[in-house]
Amino acid sequence: MIKVFCGNMNLSETLLSGQCFRFYELEDESFDVILSDRVINVFQSGKYLFVDSNNSNDLKNVVIDYFDLNRDYEKIINDLKKKSLNFVEVLNCCGSYRVLKQDPLEMLFSYIISQNNNVKRIMGSIELFCKSYGNVVNFRNKEYYLFPTYDKIIGLKSEDLQVLKIGFRDKYILSAVEFLKRNKDFASTINNMTTLDALNYLMQIKGVGMKVASCILLFGFARFDTFPIDTWVMKFVKNFYGFDGNIFQIKMFLEEKFDTNVGLCIQYMFHYNRNINKKII
Repeated sequence: MIKVFCGNMNLSETLLSGQCFRFYELEDESFDVILSDRVINVFQSGKYLFVDSNNSNDLKNVVIDYFDLNRDYEKIINDLKKKSLNFVEVLNCCGSYRVLKQDPLEMLFSYIISQNNNVKRIMGSIELFCKSYGNVVNFRNKEYYLFPTYDKIIGLKSEDLQVLKIGFRDKYILSAVEFLKRNKDFASTINNMTTLDALNYLMQIKGVGMKVASCILLFGFARFDTFPIDTWVMKFVKNFYGFDGNIFQIKMFLEEKFDTNVGLCIQYMFHYNRNINKKII
């Protein structure tokens, strides 16, 4: 087991925020989290995380990267307070929330599956996908399944997806499979693109629109300058700021306010409304 300094991060708030689909909350208040190449058990005590894993190779750096612990969130929040004074209450309540840096391949498929779906069904479909095509890991007398590898994914055919029971989304998954066949290094390609180019690149996949592409970039590539706009965001902006407009107007309104950290601010809005002040929408 290793000990990792996490500052004022709140582990529970971060994992239970809706951005992650592959974790289990245990009775001892720790979490088993399935990463791209291993399973970790993690619990928090004060300003430290205590982590065990089936794979100890470079574990500390893996944990630091996954929980985005090298980013100076305090500085970001202080800068944001200067940009929007009436957002200060939200920022004060959300300073312990972190955006996880998750596996890009997993985020690609997870957010395709997430369309018009609830969290419980999303988690169930992803778990079934991993059980069907991922490698098994034995950890603490339990079996866990890693997300399928690139080589496994590009071999999938239409009949392979029927077991997932994801309905119309299976044709989107197949489009993503074909995309990956043509773009084996899609993650490194995106890392060398502007956010706008990366959005357009991902939207080559059938069924991936601006919302899904933005989620993939935010949660798989830590692109804080993009964000999904849905009816929830539109309602929050209207009720919190008194600004009513279409998707494009709201996008411009929020980008003007929060600049390159607008994606993080949207997550703070969601977290604040979900956990602190449920009367806003």
